Amino acid sequence: MDKHILRIESLIKQTGLENESGSIIYSGNSTLKKGDYYFLGQNPGGNAQRYEKDTILKQLLHSGEFNEYLEGYWNGVRHQSNILAMFNDLEVDIKNTFSTNLSFIRSVNTTEYSRNLKDDYELFWPIHEYCLSVIKPKTIICNGADARNFFMKQMKIFPSTYEESFLKRLYRGNRMKCIAAKGTLMVNGEELNIRLLSTFHLSKWPYEDYQENILWLRSRIRQDEELGWKL
Repeated sequence: MDKHILRIESLIKQTGLENESGSIIYSGNSTLKKGDYYFLGQNPGGNAQRYEKDTILKQLLHSGEFNEYLEGYWNGVRHQSNILAMFNDLEVDIKNTFSTNLSFIRSVNTTEYSRNLKDDYELFWPIHEYCLSVIKPKTIICNGADARNFFMKQMKIFPSTYEESFLKRLYRGNRMKCIAAKGTLMVNGEELNIRLLSTFHLSKWPYEDYQENILWLRSRIRQDEELGWKL
């Protein structure tokens, strides 16, 4: 078995949560290699189960090249299609992008989560550190505020690079924001230069409500390319 999968198996067993329902790698195992992008959300959703007895460990050891975004059957079909549309507009190949979640435990929604989410973000962080040390991404793409806020706490953000773009549509009376920023991230003793891109969680509305801001995120990538900002 691949050495990276074996290492993650060891790390997930150290948490004692390997038999919880859930998943670590949402993309094929072959995406766990050096690459430009690292995509993540909050935690796995309540999609139709692929295995008779769904556990984090079973998913890790047996999912192979299964890509949850391209091949999975989700209860939240709009969320799945919105993610695919975002990658298309960002001009990023989702098939070759390592994809995961802050927590690996599955729940239908946040209120149905069986444990303390923020505690689990910390508990699972060593697994993210390992994956990041392998991939060494140039860009982290966050689906939602939880992923964004957690990574911003781990990073040293360059204040002059921090930008916000607000969605026109209101959520609970507030204008929700997309963020683009750059900074450094320490993973297992190595400092990575990182671009952070974040969108409001893609499960809420039709894609048209997000698209202008997704294209704004794409423009931030292009601007960096034009200016020659080295990642």
